[in-house]
Amino acid sequence: MRVIVTAEEVRHQVAVAHGRGDRVGLVPTRGELHDGHAAILRVAHAQCDLVLCTIVRPDGSPAFHERADEAVARDAGAHLLWRPMPGPLVPGARIQVVPVGRPELAPLATAAAQQLGIVRPDVVYTGEEHFDHARLLRDVARDLLLSVEVRMVDTPRAPDGLPVGLATRALGDVSREAASFVPRALDAISDSVAAGERSLFRLRARAEARLADAPAALSIEDVSTVDPDTFEPVDMFGDAPVLFVVRALVDGVSLVDSRIITRA
Repeated sequence: MRVIVTAEEVRHQVAVAHGRGDRVGLVPTRGELHDGHAAILRVAHAQCDLVLCTIVRPDGSPAFHERADEAVARDAGAHLLWRPMPGPLVPGARIQVVPVGRPELAPLATAAAQQLGIVRPDVVYTGEEHFDHARLLRDVARDLLLSVEVRMVDTPRAPDGLPVGLATRALGDVSREAASFVPRALDAISDSVAAGERSLFRLRARAEARLADAPAALSIEDVSTVDPDTFEPVDMFGDAPVLFVVRALVDGVSLVDSRIITRA
């Protein structure tokens, strides 16, 4: 695996790969790589000829744990690790990407646009617990007319069902017990579909009822259903799979989890 610092070298490596007809996969991260990132990288490695892992913080702050991050990325099959110097990813940039109705996401959207614009991957990968990030990447690629496919990947889960990640790692025992009701709600949806339920309204209601049994530390934001390819809302459960997304707050910490469910 090669570690890259400059955007110019990233462009060169990707141009060479595309010149060979290779498929390029991008796994964007903010550092502190863990088993969840490794799982995503392994999927990308199996599906692409060149896998580029980035460590980019939207605020331009330095990344820590450099050697540990390199080891995770290398062992999981990344060919290139792009870890730019601290500071703006594009020095002197005068344009900021501001999602409609979500100005607080401007730093994340701008960093996503800059990475996609520099790398120009064929596929960008993210974990199933990062639905909002996946949708943001899709929106940026679509609005900037970039031909990039966004794929969500199953990520490893702890015995309580929570996805492995920095957000869940920081939870205390009480908060973690409350948070575990989110994957339990997704389990309830899967079980109901397996039993023959097809009404998205009743499936969402069943998930909400399961979440209502959670300790007070958990507050529900919403349970939504979207097309897993377009991320657009869906109201009917036909032959195509449906992506169920649960958003909640656990002691003020945002928790998003999702699952693609297909009719039996």
